Amino acid sequence: MVNIPGITEIIRDPSGVPGMDQITDGGFPKETNILLLGPTGAGKSSMCIQFTKCGLELGEQVLYISTQLPLYDMRAKMRQFGLDTGKYEDEGNLVLVNPLSKEISGADTDEQMQAARFVEVEHNITTIASLINEGKRKLMKDQIRIVIDSLTGLLLNTSDEGLHELYRLIETITRRVRLQKHVALFTLAPAIDERTIERLKFIMDGVMEFKVELDFDTPERKLIIHNLLFTDKAIGRYNYILTPHGIILNRY
Repeated sequence: MVNIPGITEIIRDPSGVPGMDQITDGGFPKETNILLLGPTGAGKSSMCIQFTKCGLELGEQVLYISTQLPLYDMRAKMRQFGLDTGKYEDEGNLVLVNPLSKEISGADTDEQMQAARFVEVEHNITTIASLINEGKRKLMKDQIRIVIDSLTGLLLNTSDEGLHELYRLIETITRRVRLQKHVALFTLAPAIDERTIERLKFIMDGVMEFKVELDFDTPERKLIIHNLLFTDKAIGRYNYILTPHGIILNRY
């Protein structure tokens, strides 16, 4: 595996099959925000959990923000990938947040009851920002991994009038990632209008698109890396498969 300055390892495949580290010269660069774009079931969340698991196993800290699942479902999904969230939460290396249900790791609340009460984004931008900041403050290391899965959940709960404040929040998060030398993954479904997608691409430092073709006996999956700051080698198309361990690139 090639390591170059400013690179954070993310996905290691012990089988020798080409993995994400190989095509990015070592992993996702620090100080970058990467947008994962693709339809439901393509593997965006799988990559986010894989990214989280690898970071925790390397001794890093992770802030995992979900706008789709309550915390108890987030933990159950991560366990399917062999990630013991309780261990890392107890150690203070993993913080889970759902800003729409106002849930955060370690809070003394009934999560199943709380998860039923989702807030309207445009009237609660300050609350959402505060929860994200509270989760960040729980992590004490200088450099952390951040996941927001997904931006779709925020955008779909915001009217056109409220989008300006939401964009400002996203821009603030990406700016802090760069300044504080973190790495962040954001997921987005293509159901969002094209203008919004293009604006988010402009904000980010890299875009990785998942394409799934179902008109075959075996679904054909391709990962298209449009750009990724500091890793010119990574731009291109790669076949991938979904496994219980996450995403594996099987030809490039």
